Amino acid sequence: MKLISLFLTVLLLLLLRKLFWCLRWLWCYHHGRETPEPISFLPRRSGETFLGHIRGGDDSEEE
Repeated sequence: MKLISLFLTVLLLLLLRKLFWCLRWLWCYHHGRETPEPISFLPRRSGETFLGHIRGGDDSEEE
């Protein structure tokens, strides 16, 4: 039971980390400031997937 509790606590912390980053990104975007570097859900991965989605959205607006 302690293992499940520990796993859920770590999952909650990872979700909160991502939520705070998303809120910060939206705040910066809304106010026209430079947005923070993307982060992934897992700390050791890069945020390049997110950048690909942003670039994809910008390309479709230009056409």
